[in-house]
Amino acid sequence: MAFSVFGAWVAAVPIYAILMLLARRLNHVGRMAFWVGIGIGLCPLLMAWLPNPFQFVVAAGVATIGLLPISTHFTPVPAVRMVFTVLCAAFLVVSLFLPSSQESLTPTTYSAASDPRPMPQGIDVFLVSIDTLRAEVLVDDPNSAGDSTAPLPFLHSKQSASLWAEYALSSSNQTLPGHVGMLTGVSAMEHGVRSNSDMPDQSVPLVSEYFQDAGWSTSAVVSNALISSATGMHRGFQYFSADPVGLGVYGELMAKTIAPHTWLGMTISTNSAMRLFILLFSREVLDQKKIPIAERVRVVALEQLEDLYASERPFFQFIHMLDPHVAYAPPPNIRGRLSAAAAAAVPVRFLPHATAKLDAALVRDLEQALNKGELDAETAVATLNYYRLVYLEEMITVDRCLEQIFARADASQRPYVVLFTSDHGEQFGEHNYMEHANSMYRKNLEVPFMLWGNGIVPGKIVGTTPTLTDVPATLLHLAGIEIPDSLSGRSLLLPAIERPFVAADQKQLAVFNGAGLKWIGRWPNARETAENPTGGPLPVALYNLLVDPTEAVNLLEADPLAAESMLTTIDAYIARDTWASRQAGVERSAYQMAALSELGYAGQDAPPDAQ
Repeated sequence: MAFSVFGAWVAAVPIYAILMLLARRLNHVGRMAFWVGIGIGLCPLLMAWLPNPFQFVVAAGVATIGLLPISTHFTPVPAVRMVFTVLCAAFLVVSLFLPSSQESLTPTTYSAASDPRPMPQGIDVFLVSIDTLRAEVLVDDPNSAGDSTAPLPFLHSKQSASLWAEYALSSSNQTLPGHVGMLTGVSAMEHGVRSNSDMPDQSVPLVSEYFQDAGWSTSAVVSNALISSATGMHRGFQYFSADPVGLGVYGELMAKTIAPHTWLGMTISTNSAMRLFILLFSREVLDQKKIPIAERVRVVALEQLEDLYASERPFFQFIHMLDPHVAYAPPPNIRGRLSAAAAAAVPVRFLPHATAKLDAALVRDLEQALNKGELDAETAVATLNYYRLVYLEEMITVDRCLEQIFARADASQRPYVVLFTSDHGEQFGEHNYMEHANSMYRKNLEVPFMLWGNGIVPGKIVGTTPTLTDVPATLLHLAGIEIPDSLSGRSLLLPAIERPFVAADQKQLAVFNGAGLKWIGRWPNARETAENPTGGPLPVALYNLLVDPTEAVNLLEADPLAAESMLTTIDAYIARDTWASRQAGVERSAYQMAALSELGYAGQDAPPDAQ
C-alpha cells in the first residue's frame, strides 16, 4: 500500500507542476488537482482487474470518464482536501517504521518440555541435507583430474568415524523431488513428484510423521521454500522453521505485484522497483542477505536444540542448508581462499566482480559457450575449475556451522546419530552441462553419504549403493522404530544387497539394474503420446558404469542385448508410476512458484514440448 501511494505521489508531481504553471488560465485548479490525484491513485487499482495489453491506457480512460461527471458536481472543500493530503503523507512516513505484514512459511511452534505424550525409549536422530552437494566434495572421484574434495575439517574428521559411501544415488536432479524421496523413503515412481513445480501428495507420509507417531519430538530448519509449508513438507514437524529462507520468496511475489500494478513498477524496471521497495520498507532484507545461509540455519537449529534438550524425550531434527546452490556467493572473508589463483586463467566474459555472485546468468552463459565450442580445451578446463572452486568455498562456512551445531549435541552427553547427505548433485562441464535439473548424468544424481554416532560401526559401505530412499528406513532402524512395509528403501544396517533403482524428472528417467547398467529414457511429448498412447519412455542412452564410470560410451545401439535385458526392470517401474494421478488437478502454491523464480528455475523444469 505504501509503495503504491508513494508511486502515486511521484506520478502526481509533474502533473501538479503543470497545473500550477497554468493556474492563471484555469478555473478551479484545486478541484482539478484533487480529481487528477484521485485518478492517479485509481489507475493501479483498476489495472489489477484489467487484462493486458494497454491496461494503462484503459485504466486512465476509465478513471477520467468516471471522474469527470463527479468532479463537475462534487468537490471537497479545501480543508477536506488538505486532510486527505496530510493523512496520505502521514501514512507514508509511518509506513517506514511498520513491521512487515507477511504470511509465515514457519507455521508451527512447539515446546518439547510440555509435550504430554508418553515418553519413548530411543536416541536423538539428526538428518542433515546440504542442497546441491556433489559427492566428490567429500570423497575424491578417481575419474576426475586432481583432488576434487574441499577443505572441510569437521566433515572429514567425521568420515573416519562413520559408515560412509563414495556416493549415494538421489531419485532426482532437483530439490523438491530429491527431498521427497529422502523424506518419504518411497520410489520416484510411487511418490509422484518429478519436478520442483509438482506438489507432493499429502497422503504419502514423511519420516517426520513416523517419528512423531512413535513419540519423538520433531523439529526442522530449512533454507529453501520448495521444502517448506509452501509444498506441505512441514508435515510431522512440531517445531518447523523456514526463517533462513528470508524474504526472498516474498520479494518475488511482491515484484510480480508492483511491476504491473504500481506507478513506479510501470515506469522503472522491476529490479529497480524492488531495490527501491527494499530500501524504503524492508531494509532488514539487505542486512539478512549479508549473513550466509548456513549461519542463519545454525542460529535456528541451536535455538531448537535448546528447547529439545529441555526435555528427556528423544528427538528427530532435520537440518537443511542451501549454500552451494547457484548463485555461488561465498562470504567476503572466504571468497578467493580457494579460487583466487585460478581466476587469472578465466576469460573476463565469465568472471564476476571479485566480490559479486557467480549467478545463474554467468553459469548458463558458460554452458552455452561450452556447447557452441567457443572455448578451447585449456580455457574451458580453467574456467570450469574456477567455478568449481568458488562453489567449494561455499562449503567452508557450512562445515564450520555444522561443527558448532554438533558441538552442542556433544555437550548434551545424550546419545545421537547423524545421517549426512544431499538432495542432488551439481555439474561443472560434464557432458557440457552446468548446474542441475537438466540431465540424468551421474554428477546430477550422486550425493555424499555419511552416517555417524552411537552404535555406528565405522567403515566403507560395500556390496550396495546407498540411495536417498534408504534414509527413512535406516533412521527408523537406528531409533528402534518399526519400519513400514510401504517404504521402497531399506535399512543400510542390514546385510548389503545390490538393487535396481530409478530416478526421474519431468523430461527423463534413469533406471539402474543393480549390476552396473544404467538406462536413460525420455518421456514422450504430446505428439508422440497421441500417436502411441500405450507407449512408455523412449530410449536415449545405455551405459555400463563398471567399465565406463564417466558415461562416455552410449551402448544403446552397440549392445542391444544389454538394452533388452533392462526392459523387465524398466516396465516394472513404469507400471508403478503414479505421477499423472497424483498431479492431476493439483493447484500449485504461489509461494512455490515464487521460489522457483527466485532460485532461477523458471522455465528450466518445463515438461517435454508438444512438437
